[in-house]
Amino acid sequence: MKPKHIKCIRQKEIRRIHKRQREIWVAKCALGYIELQKPIRHGWYKEITITHRVENYKNQAAIREVYDKIEKLFWGRTKEEAARKWRHETSKYLISKDLPTISRRQHNRLSNKAKKLCVPFYHMIESKKLKLRYYVKIPKGAYRIKFTRAYITHSKRIDPKLESEGDLLEQQLLKNGLYEANEKLYGWDDDWKKYTYKQEKLKMNRNLRKLKNCSVEEFIKEEISWERN
Repeated sequence: MKPKHIKCIRQKEIRRIHKRQREIWVAKCALGYIELQKPIRHGWYKEITITHRVENYKNQAAIREVYDKIEKLFWGRTKEEAARKWRHETSKYLISKDLPTISRRQHNRLSNKAKKLCVPFYHMIESKKLKLRYYVKIPKGAYRIKFTRAYITHSKRIDPKLESEGDLLEQQLLKNGLYEANEKLYGWDDDWKKYTYKQEKLKMNRNLRKLKNCSVEEFIKEEISWERN
């Protein structure tokens, strides 16, 4: 029986490493969090909250339903940073409003009464196509926009054995032979490697354009001068 090729052995080792890395990641997520005895100050939130005045409206159920769909808060290290993120979210579709907008999918999941509080509009995306989104018409007396302090209340549990094993697996993937095999199996296609091919193709297209613009007599003269040289 022929021995296994070195490439097959390396690919099998790489798949084993990636499988173990996924298992370590799942184990880290299952560790959970520890509640801190004393919360730590950590920036500010700019958020929208529903006030008690919403009870004065007949369609308060529809208002609360729409409120659950929109993005309610933005975090920043300072008040200015939180306000900047809020302003970017509310005006990134080229029309500035006080409240964040919702997508078409979020709108379709609303009830018929809640849909009456949404106004459709189109905005241009990167592919120069129009995309549909919806404004939200919540009565001004039913909500309030404010800044609140942000705190860290929980800390992530850390297992030193899992951390050290994960670092060891990352170092193994950087070894000679394994690194190249890993790039072929799971690596992304590097566009810089095709740079010489693209450059040659551009030169060829440039020469073809010149030939299209010149006449037959000029082309023959160039051929004769090139043969003489």
